[in-house]
Amino acid sequence: MNIKSITLLLGSLLAALLSHPAMAALTVSPIFSSNMVLQRGVTVPVFGTGDVGTTVTVQFLTQTVSATIAATGKWQVNLAAMAASTAPSSMFVSSGSSSVTFTGVQVGEVWLCSGQSNMGKPLSYADGSAPYIADAANHNIRLFKMIAGNGPATTTWQISTSTNADDFSAVGYWMGLDLSEKLNVPIGLIQATHDGTSIDHWEHTDGGTGDDYDAMVRAIMPFAIKGVAWYQGESNGGDSNYQTELTDMLNEWRTDWAISPLPFGIIQLPAQKWTTARIAQFRVSQIVSNTFLVVTADLPGSSQLHPTAKYDVGIRCSLGARGSVYGEAIEYSGPVPAPYPGSTVSGTTVTINYTHTGNGLTTASGAPAPFQVAGSTGRYTSGTGSIVGNSIPVTSSVSGAKHVQYAFSAAGNVFNIVSVPIEGGTKTYTRLPGSLFQLDFP
Repeated sequence: MNIKSITLLLGSLLAALLSHPAMAALTVSPIFSSNMVLQRGVTVPVFGTGDVGTTVTVQFLTQTVSATIAATGKWQVNLAAMAASTAPSSMFVSSGSSSVTFTGVQVGEVWLCSGQSNMGKPLSYADGSAPYIADAANHNIRLFKMIAGNGPATTTWQISTSTNADDFSAVGYWMGLDLSEKLNVPIGLIQATHDGTSIDHWEHTDGGTGDDYDAMVRAIMPFAIKGVAWYQGESNGGDSNYQTELTDMLNEWRTDWAISPLPFGIIQLPAQKWTTARIAQFRVSQIVSNTFLVVTADLPGSSQLHPTAKYDVGIRCSLGARGSVYGEAIEYSGPVPAPYPGSTVSGTTVTINYTHTGNGLTTASGAPAPFQVAGSTGRYTSGTGSIVGNSIPVTSSVSGAKHVQYAFSAAGNVFNIVSVPIEGGTKTYTRLPGSLFQLDFP
């Protein structure tokens, strides 16, 4: 072959190389790693990127599933629903000569714990956490932590130990601990939090930027989860549009995740200064399906920006999940007022009838309070309440009331009486608080 022929051949080879992109390396989404927990009882998507047109095969337990990488360079295979498994197993992902192996994989329940700083505050910050930190390796809990807009590529799944649980969300950990003890399956907790963020960072609807949502939540979709515990609103405390924004955020997450309706536990803000956001959170919990409300206003330090009393918040999250998501026959909510016509007006008395009364209504001390009643003028005056069965009649100087408010002017004292085993039956929860509310009458 002469020099001219060799030159032509080299030119043809170079042109061919330039006209075809290099082989893309097989990747699996970074939400997958060794020591992860996969959600039981549902289809489990496994997904990533690779070279267009090639085949990816995923092997896990008894399943082998394959898919062709799409023109976008993305691939997804769906593992069929699996029962819970504590056996540390391996997942094998392969495409051509490339392969990825994950070890120590379990199957159980997976919850996303998201929001701003009160969800982000770690176990080490919370009251009474030292014995739980010391015991953190003994409950088959796995942790995946994302903070401050840093997405899944910046972390991996960790087996809970005293050296990593102490820096994980206190609310999320205590929720997971109680679920672990009750359900007796592996628990996977995903933390996605960013201090000081308003809700527009967590949605694209209502003019939101959605940057934290994109970075830490959409980035792990469609990883299979059971539900979401959401603790946010401090940065929207006086936002009159918060009810709409929170409703739209839930709908956006559910739509994008294609889990309808994805359960949401809404943790209500504690302090009176956030009344606008708190009433919005209550209303969303009553209107939007598959949500439950966690009331916190009765806990110590509720007037602080960052209360250190996180244990009860986490336990109440677990009770909400156990009762409303897992269907356990327990009372999981504080007393909830029935809107008109479930509650009624007669003369100067408003009779508020309650659901979720557990073993009966009670108060922290004294008569149920504070109640305020308004007529058509909209001017509120104090009312006097008393407990009669599952109702609280409230009398005032207003005849033919149009509105009644509870716990707007100060912290309320109405609870229900419950008897719910927690932490595997080693403790018993005895009461749950009611939320602030406003009822309107025609």
